[in-house]
Amino acid sequence: MDLSLLPQFLITGLSTGALYALITLGFVLVYRATSVVNFAIGEFLLVGAYLVYTFNVAPFNLPLPLAMLVALPVAFLFGWLIERGFVRPLLGRNVVAVIMATIGLVATLDGVAQLVWGADQKAYNGELPGQPIVLGSLVLTARSMWGIVVGIGVALLLIALLRYSRYGVMIRAVSESETAALALGINAPRMVGIVWGLSAALAALGGVLLASASGPGFHVIALGLMVFPVAILGGMDSVPGAVIAGLALGVVQALSTGYLEGSLPGITEAIPFVIVLLVLLLRPYGLFGQSRIERV
Repeated sequence: MDLSLLPQFLITGLSTGALYALITLGFVLVYRATSVVNFAIGEFLLVGAYLVYTFNVAPFNLPLPLAMLVALPVAFLFGWLIERGFVRPLLGRNVVAVIMATIGLVATLDGVAQLVWGADQKAYNGELPGQPIVLGSLVLTARSMWGIVVGIGVALLLIALLRYSRYGVMIRAVSESETAALALGINAPRMVGIVWGLSAALAALGGVLLASASGPGFHVIALGLMVFPVAILGGMDSVPGAVIAGLALGVVQALSTGYLEGSLPGITEAIPFVIVLLVLLLRPYGLFGQSRIERV
């Protein structure tokens, strides 16, 4: 075991974990506001990555960072339309029916993405700006810098907005009780639409940064599966828990890739779910989730 590579693995893990946290924040906000588990979060990443690709290549030919900025409001509109046309009519229905409907949304978005962009993997035009920083044996790539700065920065900004801004307070009120929020004069359906739009925008931002090295393609969906162990570990209703769990699992994956993958092939993909299983045996609501007592 070469411990000299430990700092490099930690930086790589923090970069990837910050993006996991960013995407999971949108997932957690949707769950808190509507109690809907968005099984299509991987497809949200896919659509977001393809939207950036669309603005990055002809006829727009925007630089990759600018294409990301232009794609964010489009991704927000996409999430808002999904909530308005697909999710809202299902609210209040049987839980199993809602789950099956979101799984149906997965297949629908897969088909639409393949129809619009094709099944082959694409390549972004250009790279993320920035020069690698070399500190001895430690190399901080442009992708790592973007992942850490954007992932952690946007996550902290979102947490601050939820805590201190007017819209953040209204979103928190809706997440606590939609009925009470309506009684206080808050436009709950509008807030729920904003939450779904935010979730899609965060997924687009995280998706393009995760796929920046390889380019957008259907492999991005597999990256979205990491949202589930991150959300469960941090607590399905905990925003700070999503950030902490995302960073932690990103580091664990990087360390397992560097030190365990050679002798235990496949451990990198399995270990986050093993950790979640062990934690849930002791804390069924995750590390930071709120315990609920249900009468039956």
